[in-house]
Amino acid sequence: MVAPPLPNPLSVDEAVRYGLRNNPQIEGGEAGTAAAAANYRSLASPNTIDLGVTRVQGTSTAPSLTGDVSDTILDVGTTLDVSGQRRFQAAGAKAQYAVTRYQLDETRLTLTQQLRDAYWTLASARTQSRIAQELLESAQRVNQLTSTQNQAGAAPQVDVIRSSIDVANSQQARVTAQAAETTALSALNTLLGRPPLAPVELSAGLAETSASELPAPAIPSFDELNRRSLAQRPLTKSAREQVRVAEYAVKQARAGRLPDVSLDYERSVQQAQPADSLVLVARFPILDLGSVRNSIKSAEEAKRQADAQLRQTEQQVSQQVAQALSDYDQARKQVTSYYTDILAPSLKLVGMAELGYKQGATGILPVIDAQTTLRNARNGYITAILNLYKALDEIQAATGGL
Repeated sequence: MVAPPLPNPLSVDEAVRYGLRNNPQIEGGEAGTAAAAANYRSLASPNTIDLGVTRVQGTSTAPSLTGDVSDTILDVGTTLDVSGQRRFQAAGAKAQYAVTRYQLDETRLTLTQQLRDAYWTLASARTQSRIAQELLESAQRVNQLTSTQNQAGAAPQVDVIRSSIDVANSQQARVTAQAAETTALSALNTLLGRPPLAPVELSAGLAETSASELPAPAIPSFDELNRRSLAQRPLTKSAREQVRVAEYAVKQARAGRLPDVSLDYERSVQQAQPADSLVLVARFPILDLGSVRNSIKSAEEAKRQADAQLRQTEQQVSQQVAQALSDYDQARKQVTSYYTDILAPSLKLVGMAELGYKQGATGILPVIDAQTTLRNARNGYITAILNLYKALDEIQAATGGL
C-alpha cells in the first residue's frame, strides 16, 4: 500500500496523526483486536444445530429405529450449555477482547510519545547542524584574519596553524552534526511508516530562545497525576481486564464438575414404518481422575498470577509518573541555568576574545578557546531544550494524556 502524502511543512501534531494511521504497529494491533472480537462473538453465539444422516443395514432382529433390518435415520441435535462452561468461556473472551483494545490504546500512547520525541530530535539535530555550519564559517573568518595578519607580520605562524586546526575541528563537528541529522530523519520516517531517507520539512524547530519563552504548562502534583494514571492509563485497564479473564477461566474450570445435556431429534425415513424419537442425554462426571481438579488448580494459580501482575503494573505506572515528573523538573532547571550561566556568558566571551584579537591585545588561542566554549554551550543548550520537550512527552505518556 502506498503511503499518503506527508503534510508539508509537518507539525508535531500532524506527525502524530500521520504515524498513528500508517505505522505497522497500529495495523497489527487493530488486526489483533478484530480477531479477539470475532472470537468473542463466536463463543457468545448459540451452539450449532447439527444434522446427521445414518444408514442402518443389518441382520439382527431390530437394528434400526423402526425395528427393521434396514433403515435411514435423520438426526438433528445440539448441546445445551447447562453447566455454564461455554457461557464462562464467552465471558472470558469478552474480557480478553477488552484486553486487546486497551493494549492497542497503550500502543497508540507509546507510539505518540515516540513520534513526538523523534520529531523534536530531528528538529534538534537540524538546529545543531545549523550551529555547526555557523561556527565553521566563524572559524574560517578568524582563520582568514589570522592569515592576513601573519602576512602583515602582526601574527606569528603558530597562530595560523592553531586557527587552521580549529577550522578542521569545526569541519569535523559539522560532519558529526549532519550524520546525527540523517539518523534522526531515518528514525522519524520509520515511525511514520515512510522510507528512511524520505525528505521531511518541519514546521517547528528548536531555537536558542531564552528559557522564559519555552513551554511551561501547569503540571499537577504527583498524587493527582498518579490518580489519573491509575484510572485512565490503558496499561492498568488492560491488567484489570486480564484479571477478569482469569476469573472466568476459574469459573469455567469449576463448571467442568457439572453435567451437560445434549438434545437430539431422530426420524426414520423408512417408508414402510416411519418413526420419530427424542433423545435427551445428560452426562455426569462421576469420577474425576485428576483432569478437572488440576484444571481448576491451574486456573486458580493463573488468577493469582494475574492479580500479582496487576499490582506490579500499578507500581510500574506509579514509578513512571514519578520518574517523568523528576525528569521534567530536572529539564526545566537545566534549561534555565544553561541559558543564564553558560550560553549567555559564552556569547559574551567570544565577542570579547575576537575584539581583543583584532586589536592585537591577545593571541589566537583565547579566540579558539572561546569558540570551542560557545560551540559546546550552543549544542548543550539545544540538547537541554530537547530534554524539556521529551520530559513533557514522557509525562503525557506516563499519565495516559494530561
